[in-house]
Amino acid sequence: MCLACEEQEYFFRVWCAGFLARGELPPDMTEEDLVAMGFELPANLRKDKPQQPGTTAAPKTNAFVCDSPDE
Repeated sequence: MCLACEEQEYFFRVWCAGFLARGELPPDMTEEDLVAMGFELPANLRKDKPQQPGTTAAPKTNAFVCDSPDE
């Protein structure tokens, strides 16, 4: 992954963490998206649904596309 991609991913995670710290969901994100990214949801956002094995949220498409030949 190129440096620009790593930086963009880092700042996106920080942006999402800011919303979660305030007890809000980031715009256009679902609980499943955040769990798939490795975030733990605050108690006020958690719906305590039993997770079904083998189901994962589809990753959101990212507007940033790296054209670096490093991949």
